[in-house]
Amino acid sequence: MTATVKIQPSGFCVRYPKTSWRVTFVEEASGKFRFSLIGSDFKFEPRDRYRYPSHDDAKRAAVCFLELMKRLARSRMRLSVLAEIGLLKFPQHQHRGYKVWLVVDRARYSWEATRRDGLCIRSQRWYKRPETALSKAQQHIDCEYAKSQIRDVIGWV
Repeated sequence: MTATVKIQPSGFCVRYPKTSWRVTFVEEASGKFRFSLIGSDFKFEPRDRYRYPSHDDAKRAAVCFLELMKRLARSRMRLSVLAEIGLLKFPQHQHRGYKVWLVVDRARYSWEATRRDGLCIRSQRWYKRPETALSKAQQHIDCEYAKSQIRDVIGWV
């Protein structure tokens, strides 16, 4: 049985000067904007309550979060502070053409997988252990791969 997943809309990416972070802005179906910060070793996405009515509002908020990132750059508490206000995503491995990310929300774990063409899916379920989340990601990707193989041979699933 496959996991319940949600296709994440893709946005556009901006690199701000004097920082190593890239910012991805996404307009959701509701018309609100959100952003995520992409660093060299992890991604950070503010919680769901941080949705903005316009792109300018999202840009202003992103600049504030970038300033926070700069101030926390050398702090040992950086990840715990960021985990309280958002989701942390850590790259794990490649599996059948997908890049699998471990999504951490305080003491809960989930997964997200990004295909080479930019399609991003995220599990709607949360797990108590990171190993469980990653094994569920592999199972889901294997199931989707099997469906695509059947579709190629038969024409439908």
